[in-house]
Formats: sequence, structure tokens, C-alpha cells
Amino acid sequence: MKSVVRRIGQQLFAALNSKGLAMLVNHGIADEKLKKVYADLDNFCALPEGCQAQYLRNPASNHGYVKPGMEQFDSTKKELRHSFNITTLSAAAMPAQEEVPEFLKHTIPLAQDLTNLSRVLLQALAYAFGLPPATLLACHSGMLKSDGCNPSTMRLLYYPPVPPEDEGPCCHGDGIAITRCGAHSDRCTFTLVAQDSEGGLEVKLNGSEKWQAVGHLPGAILVQTGELLASWTANLLPALMHRVVVPSGTYARARGRHCVAFFCHPDNDAVIPALSRVAPVPAPPAFTPHTHLTLHHRLLNAAHHIQKRFRETYA
Repeated sequence: MKSVVRRIGQQLFAALNSKGLAMLVNHGIADEKLKKVYADLDNFCALPEGCQAQYLRNPASNHGYVKPGMEQFDSTKKELRHSFNITTLSAAAMPAQEEVPEFLKHTIPLAQDLTNLSRVLLQALAYAFGLPPATLLACHSGMLKSDGCNPSTMRLLYYPPVPPEDEGPCCHGDGIAITRCGAHSDRCTFTLVAQDSEGGLEVKLNGSEKWQAVGHLPGAILVQTGELLASWTANLLPALMHRVVVPSGTYARARGRHCVAFFCHPDNDAVIPALSRVAPVPAPPAFTPHTHLTLHHRLLNAAHHIQKRFRETYA
């Protein structure tokens, strides 16, 4: 088992170093689990607004429903996106059974699976950094434990079809530019992304200003470096800017898109050890941190960063 995790760490480090992202296969999370959660989110989004309002995002815990317009990454466009943030596995914080019958039954096992997968990757990265395998794991011990000490989040995302009257090449409806998610980089250690085949995710690769589409590999989970890991490694593992655009073509634009993202965060009071024994790899391209990456390379209190970025994002 140790040799497998060590090999995963080497391959993951090489991919994140050279590209800023990686594709995981054979991770053990069945696609059927994701499809059931996608269906549950569709059912939630179909509820009356008054019913949805009971579950609006709690700013203190970040748990709950985020309706279109509540969260904004691009101030110049209307972002069409529904999301449900899960930061606690408490049944009381989930949609009631009479409203979305199997929401709890499906989301909790998936959240546990993604938490366990994150634990494996944290151990793998520790090997790649020349640290004891439990080092990073200990700094992320509170994931989804509902005690307010760790902001890790599983986010369910639904991007609805673009309105039929929006037919312009730049996605303009009612004179307002439309997109699905504005450009940003994630504020965590790393993000796990499972998505359907509808497309639209784009990234700016390290050292490039050109947006490139991220292809869909059935059954794979995408790993993206977050701002904190980029900071701890002095940008050796860069956090890429990414966005979700409305695809071209009448058929594609008339379809919704589904995604589950797991944002792996350290505990709020975690002190990250110096990552001084990084495995030798080819020198990465020149990288200029984005303007909002103002942290010192050895961030000591992750809570300061996460709260700052929440203030920037939520209306």
C-alpha cells in the first residue's frame, strides 16, 4: 500500500507541477453515485423558491444553497449557476425527506468517499514532498467534521440551460453578458472535480494567457491545485485560473451541466511544515501569481485566507 501511495504522489506531483491539474482514474467512486446526486440537485432546484429559501447558505458555516446571483466571480456578466454547499453531514442541515426524498441518502456517502480520497492524496503528496505520510493528513484532520474548525466543502453544482432568447455569439440575453462561472482560482489545498460530459470548463495553463478547454474523460476525477498548496510550494504547484463558459451550439446550450467539487482545506489553525525536500522535477515555466495571491509562502493561519476570499466572492 505504501508503494502505491508513493507512486501516486510522484505522478500527482509531476502532473500538478507541469500542468496544474491531473486526472484520477480507478479511484473507486462509481459514476452511478454521481448521477444520483445530480438528480437530487435537479429535484432541489425544481422546488418553489420559498422552500429553497429555508436552506440558503449560512455565511458562518458556508453550508447551504447558493442561488444564481448570490455568488459572483465575474462582475461584468450574469452567472447562471445553482449550487448547494455541504460542510456538515448533519441530517438537520439537509433538505427534508419530503422535499428531496433521497438527498441525504446519496450525498453523505459521496461526501465520505471524496473525503477519503482526499486523505489518500494528502498522504501521496507528503511522500512527494519528502515528509512522513501523515504530516499533511494531520493538518487536514477536521474535513467535514461539522465543528467549524475546517472549511472543507463538497459543492453540488447545476448550470441551467441558456435561455432560448439568448442567441448571440457572445451569449447576450436582455443586454447582459451570460456565463456559467467567472474566472477564478480555488482558495483551498486542492479541489477534486467530477463532472458530466456537457463541457465548458476552461483553464489558463501555467505561463499562458490563453484559455483552453478541459476534455472530459468518462469516470475520471480532476485534481486542481488550490491557492494554499501553490503558496506552500512557492508556486511550484501553481493554482490555475479556470472558468465555465456556455458551450457553442444550440443543442449544447439548451442542456444543463452538472458537477460535484470537493474543496480540500486544512484545519483553520493548521501550521504547515516547510516543504523543503520536494522531489526533483524539471523546472516549471515562469509563473506570476495572480493579484489576489498575496500570502507568504508559508501561510500559518489558513482561516485568514478563506475568510478574505469569501468576502470577495459572495454578495
